[in-house]
Amino acid sequence: MTRNNAVDLRHVNCVTLHEASKIIASSLSTSHKINSVLQLLSRWVNLYFPRILLPNYQTKELEVAFFDGLPRESVQAGHYNVNFNQGLTGYVWNSGQVSLVTDVMSEEVFVTRIAEPIQGSKKHVGFISVPILINGKPIGVLSAQRRANPRRRYSDDVDLLRIIATLFGPELKRLQRRAHSISFTPEQLDHESGRRVELCESHGIIGSSRAILAAVKEIEQVKDSDAPVLLLGESGTGKEMFAGMLHRESRRSKQPYICINCASIPESLLESELFGHEKGSFTGAHKRQIGKIEQANGGTLFLDEIGDMPMDLQVKLLRVLQDKQIQPIGSDKPRKVDFRLITATHVDLSKAVAEGNFRLDLFYRLNVIPISLPSLKDRTEDIPRLAQHFLAHYCQVYDRNINFTQGVYEELKCFTWPGNIRQLQNVIERAVLKTDGRWIGKQEIDFVLGTERALSRETIRQLDVNGASRQQETSLPSAPAKTAMDQDEKESDDGIQPRHYARVNPADLEEINAALKKTGGNQVQAAKLLGYTPRQLRYRLKKLQE
Repeated sequence: MTRNNAVDLRHVNCVTLHEASKIIASSLSTSHKINSVLQLLSRWVNLYFPRILLPNYQTKELEVAFFDGLPRESVQAGHYNVNFNQGLTGYVWNSGQVSLVTDVMSEEVFVTRIAEPIQGSKKHVGFISVPILINGKPIGVLSAQRRANPRRRYSDDVDLLRIIATLFGPELKRLQRRAHSISFTPEQLDHESGRRVELCESHGIIGSSRAILAAVKEIEQVKDSDAPVLLLGESGTGKEMFAGMLHRESRRSKQPYICINCASIPESLLESELFGHEKGSFTGAHKRQIGKIEQANGGTLFLDEIGDMPMDLQVKLLRVLQDKQIQPIGSDKPRKVDFRLITATHVDLSKAVAEGNFRLDLFYRLNVIPISLPSLKDRTEDIPRLAQHFLAHYCQVYDRNINFTQGVYEELKCFTWPGNIRQLQNVIERAVLKTDGRWIGKQEIDFVLGTERALSRETIRQLDVNGASRQQETSLPSAPAKTAMDQDEKESDDGIQPRHYARVNPADLEEINAALKKTGGNQVQAAKLLGYTPRQLRYRLKKLQE
């Protein structure tokens, strides 16, 4: 190992210890502190699958209480438990000494084989285990894995883990006092917020802020009911991940989970996607297709961007929710369905109802359990963990070895993040690709964020320009006069039939063409100029051109 490499690795270890010390000294819960430091080990210094084992004297085993990256199923099944007197971990527990092997699968004392394959590693996998001591006596064992690396000394990793174990000691001692005994299980160690942090991480949701844990609490409270859940939040706040978590935590978790984005499918195809169709029911229907609603029978149906669903399909969805049955296109036989409905939208549905773009009766059906997901600017304390998570991901994707320097987190936390988590992810990916060395510093992040700020300013400028042009437009009314078509846009007396568009005033075409000319052919802006929704404008154009 060259001198430069040695200095570089020692610097990484020093930065890791500095960050770990800050985490341990913070006011976070003990579970959160320990989990966060374990993540540092795996993502900053490539000590993979770190875990802490604690004693259970009733079973005479060391049990995994905290970990990062291990398969949860194996942990819960006890695959990683070890007898007090067996294996390397048992030796460390009994002796209070450090133990390591450079190839776990060829080491006879490594009896339980509690190692995971390290992605991308074709060489031997090393295993390091150090005791967590209080007054010279072990109260737990900290272990981790690493790749074979001739440029990196095992002694440096052992020293790092021993210092981390020293930091963990007082935290674990406090947990012991809370449990009133040293014989405790991982379940006894957790408290309310710790359980929610673990629930978040098990479903890929990164964060432990009050805002995000409040949303998780609401998920926990309603997970086993069949009441519809409406997820509300800006784009990029993780609505799809929360919907998936709600399904996997529910009693329907072993049944189908079907997702469909109402905004991503053309209006002409959405009905067939949702309800299915029979063979020959329309041109191109060459075979019978089972709709998404029927596919979700027994399980969960997630309708993302429900605010973009056409009015006629809103009516049909309302009927499904009322009657618990569907009727595919071209079929005269209804079919019973049983599913739990989760919907999501970034649209203000109450405003959409007031504007006539969303049915009030369907809104009441969907809004039984509304859960608001916080924007990133409302959970800035989660930004460092999210940034580190994305950094580790893209380092693996692009085969890079890059870390953050001091000051980066502060810069990220000062940004407003109008695109929320999705925007943060894109920023980290861009920073990884544009960095030549091993470090992403304040200067590099400032450069990437400068592009984001410029995009935000341009977006605001465009909105201002469009707003000014609408105010200055005098040749067009701010909203179209009532036409024969408007008068026919009425619901039938039963409140369920779709709106009926029968006649169109030919004078509308002149106004629409003028609006399109003013907006350079942009139908969305033309619709706003005329006071229509984009869907209403497209319908009028279609009718006028027939």
